[in-house]
Amino acid sequence: MILQRRHLLKGLTAGAVTPLLRPFLNNVIAENNGTLPKRFLFVIKSSGLTPAELVPSDLIPSMVRPGEREDWPAELVPTKDLIDLPLKDHKLPESLKALLPFIDKLTILQGLSGKMCRGGHSAWYGALGCYHTGNEGNPGRASSATIDGALARALPSIFPHVGLTLGGKVLTGVKDSVVYPGISAIDADRPLPYQASPAMAYKSLFGIAAAGKAAEADNLLQSILLDHMVDDVKRVRSRIGNADQEKLDHYLSAFDSLRDRRRKLKGLEAEIRATAPKVTDKFTSEVETDRIEAHFDIAAAALISGISNVVNVRVDTLEVTYRGLGISKHVHGLGHSESVDGMTPVEARSRIRTFHLEQIARVAAKLKAVPEGDGTMLDNTLIVYLSDAAEKHHGSCVEWPFVLLGGLAPGGGNRYIQYPAYQQPGHHTIANLYNTFMHLAGHPTDNFGRLDNQLPPTLQKGPLSQLLS
Repeated sequence: MILQRRHLLKGLTAGAVTPLLRPFLNNVIAENNGTLPKRFLFVIKSSGLTPAELVPSDLIPSMVRPGEREDWPAELVPTKDLIDLPLKDHKLPESLKALLPFIDKLTILQGLSGKMCRGGHSAWYGALGCYHTGNEGNPGRASSATIDGALARALPSIFPHVGLTLGGKVLTGVKDSVVYPGISAIDADRPLPYQASPAMAYKSLFGIAAAGKAAEADNLLQSILLDHMVDDVKRVRSRIGNADQEKLDHYLSAFDSLRDRRRKLKGLEAEIRATAPKVTDKFTSEVETDRIEAHFDIAAAALISGISNVVNVRVDTLEVTYRGLGISKHVHGLGHSESVDGMTPVEARSRIRTFHLEQIARVAAKLKAVPEGDGTMLDNTLIVYLSDAAEKHHGSCVEWPFVLLGGLAPGGGNRYIQYPAYQQPGHHTIANLYNTFMHLAGHPTDNFGRLDNQLPPTLQKGPLSQLLS
């Protein structure tokens, strides 16, 4: 019975089905062969990720100290010993509340350094590649593959790497074109492109579904994508079992969210946007939060459909202003603690971080809804939230926080981990974490990027053993 089912599925993939259905069917075949795909979603913010803001609220008195100035963010107290606590025993910080439903798959990771990278406004390729490059205004050259590029090679798919962003380099604003932000590379001197326009990203990734229907494809965003798939979907449903039909329904749901263009503005958000540019479509809107939401919808659909196993959403640049969140100051100004109407710069940064994590939670919920193997797609996915500027605006890279979410989360989730401080015994670097990712992908490495000459080489090699146990 299983052999007959596999034969039917292979026949469908070899036949003339809509191209967007083929990766889905290939994944179903792989699942029936006992091989489950592994997926990575990187979410990169600008202007630093404040470590103190990730500490569980009830631990703040003992683990957080005031900033150097009254209007500066609080600071994480360095530790000499490894801290490893179950998150369920503590209270998540306010900005992470959206991740509470996924706490069993959530790890807050602190204490890693990245001093092999440059500090400042951005570490450029170094943030994901573990090497020093560029200057304040220029990313320089990619010395080797960044972790998302390395994973893209290790986990091949139709689109090995999908990059989505709002702008180009860190000191530029919103774009509507293909850009090279200088943070991802597939190999030395081979930077990866990002699509800054959600509308164009949609067409580039999913427009193939309209092959042979040029008239509709001319304006794909206004057409109904699923109309091009109806006949094939009916044929596929008649030849697969109930479990795979359920998975197919969730697959189609991902595309439903992409064609849901019109957004209803509610409550305070509508009032905030009264003076902002008119919101007509989140894929073409000039409001940054609309475009970010659209990019996350695209990211979820790319992973669920199987057309990519590695997606990177670079959520903002320093010149982005979150008008959709009622913030009138751009990210650069907030990083310099410039005043903003109605809130402190710290409160504004927290509001932005909350928004980012809400988008991550939306993607996690979509993945959790899709059955796969004995669990769901979320069980075979790792979402990584970090900053290209380490711990703060003008980061020093002495501390590089991460939020990890998904069934591939190293160590299984439900953990708050803080490694010993820089140059303390037991300290580790972001290179160790990226080695860990490669181990999780089934392509183990013991060296990633370049070494920090101020640390013993042995501490920088191999994966983080605490996270693989």
